[in-house]
Amino acid sequence: MLKLVIHIGHGKTGSSSIQKTLLQHTAELSKQGIKYLGLMLENASNPHRKAWQRNSGSDQYFDKTSSEEANAQLLEVLSEEISALQSEGFSCAIWSNEWLATRGRHVLPALSVLKSRGIDIEVQCYVRRHDEWAQSAYLQWGVKHKSYEGPLRDFESWLPVFGQRDFRFGPSLRSWNDVFGTRLRVFNYDNLGDVVEHFLTSNNISDLTVAQDNITPDSIFLAAQAVFNSRSRNRVYPTEFASISRILRKYDQNNTVLPELDKLTPTEDTLSKLVIDRKEDIDEVNSFLLRSSEPPLSFDEPIKQAPHPTPWEMDQFILKLVFSLAEEAAELKSQIVALKAQINAQKTDKAH
Repeated sequence: MLKLVIHIGHGKTGSSSIQKTLLQHTAELSKQGIKYLGLMLENASNPHRKAWQRNSGSDQYFDKTSSEEANAQLLEVLSEEISALQSEGFSCAIWSNEWLATRGRHVLPALSVLKSRGIDIEVQCYVRRHDEWAQSAYLQWGVKHKSYEGPLRDFESWLPVFGQRDFRFGPSLRSWNDVFGTRLRVFNYDNLGDVVEHFLTSNNISDLTVAQDNITPDSIFLAAQAVFNSRSRNRVYPTEFASISRILRKYDQNNTVLPELDKLTPTEDTLSKLVIDRKEDIDEVNSFLLRSSEPPLSFDEPIKQAPHPTPWEMDQFILKLVFSLAEEAAELKSQIVALKAQINAQKTDKAH
């Protein structure tokens, strides 16, 4: 008997990493008798493909297909796939899509029919504390992906715009529980450690290398992305900043955060110890100086540590650099305009 595992999310609980791990190891999974069906059953083998059977098909299925038609098509696809997998000797099939948790009406009627036919279905869901979920959701859809028009919003003004994602998980879980009862397994994301490892262990999957995806960037990149997105009044997808971050990572090969300059340079105490350690050498050098009627090296005044520049000093430096680059760009632009005019003139001369 084939077991159908349906991982319904929620979003912001490591779903992307689970999906990436499963996708990268389809061959290993197959050896263990497991078929990963993908986000929208794009890995199913049914010959008559539906329009939504692609990795990016969630919009097509959930937003552009009526729930009645969606359930009819889903029942057809899953029935064919389960039958094929059973005949091929598979013991488990996994469907993972975090959109499922809150969109039960598009799938539960079809799944209920499969359940009544005796198909073993287990639904798995991860939940996390509401405040952390809200912050993670805001950073994802409020900052990284500016999913709304107008200026970049803070959390307080973004929350009502986000609308249906009101950080209440009970109603969606209730709808799944009404159909599957104890076959709905809900896990505490905050108590797990590595959610991908937990998912693999829970489903008796072994020897897979965990892949991480959609990880929240460090605060520096996040702040930079917020400024980048704030320039546009339109929606801004994360991929638009990706080209900038790729350039930064290309030229910042170490990707480290330096301490302030006065933490990099030696302290007065360190230098005093160095002078004591070099006493013999200092005495020898001083003897040469005295022989040449030169004053000896003096260490009476401690050396001043290199100071870290003030924020205003750094601001001026960065502004001067920005203005210089802007002038360079303007000069290059004028050269391009002149070259285009020259090329057009040459084309005109040839035409005559």
